[in-house]
Amino acid sequence: MRALILLAHPEPRSFNAHLAAQAAEQLRRDGVQVEAIDLYAEGFDPLEAAYHHPQRLQRERFDAQREQRHSAEHDLLPTDVRRHLQLLQATDLLILQFPLWWFAAPAILKGWLDRVLVYGPMYNSRQRHEHGVMRGKRALLSITTGSSARACAVDGREGDTRLLLWPLMYSLRYVGFDVMEPHVVHGVRSGLAPERVQAHDEALAAAADCYCERLAQWPQWPTVPFNDSGDFEDGVVLRAEATAYSPFIRHRHTG
Repeated sequence: MRALILLAHPEPRSFNAHLAAQAAEQLRRDGVQVEAIDLYAEGFDPLEAAYHHPQRLQRERFDAQREQRHSAEHDLLPTDVRRHLQLLQATDLLILQFPLWWFAAPAILKGWLDRVLVYGPMYNSRQRHEHGVMRGKRALLSITTGSSARACAVDGREGDTRLLLWPLMYSLRYVGFDVMEPHVVHGVRSGLAPERVQAHDEALAAAADCYCERLAQWPQWPTVPFNDSGDFEDGVVLRAEATAYSPFIRHRHTG
């Protein structure tokens, strides 16, 4: 078994970095071959742009999808993308470790998706969703928030964290992953008053232990339900009788 852990945090001593390291250690103890990538330490360029594709299919305008496919078909993808793509295709478990910033993933992680989920090798019109290239493999979002669990609940002031993560989970499902229910550690703070530091650090240590315990049973970790292609009329609109699993894809209310 192989696992790929992708860390998206600029501070190597952060709690996110600690969780990524703990996850790698736990999986290795269980006999999993682990590859860990720190996107910031690697200096990963998150911008998909023409300069990544010097031998262009179309010079007059930059079409990211067409240029990605052209580069992939002619073995012209950038070295970093080619390496990440090979690791991604070889893995059985992908873990994305990041803090929630401005109600989304850090820009470097979104850029990783833009550049590494290459049109052609990773998806096309026939290989998407339940028929995707990564079908049979699992993906996990492991994230931290600064706010409390109460604030990040469905009725909390920060908004429903799981709902905020849904577009990213859907992107992973788009290329075929079975997406595991996200693992969220709330209340990860800095600059606390001295009298609060010990309790905060103890809570984070307990959270890290809990994460490792859960990872030891990762094949049994529950997954997020998604609609399959048969749930959509003409492949476009959710059928009336189909279950809606998220407010992002839901039935229209009439009347």
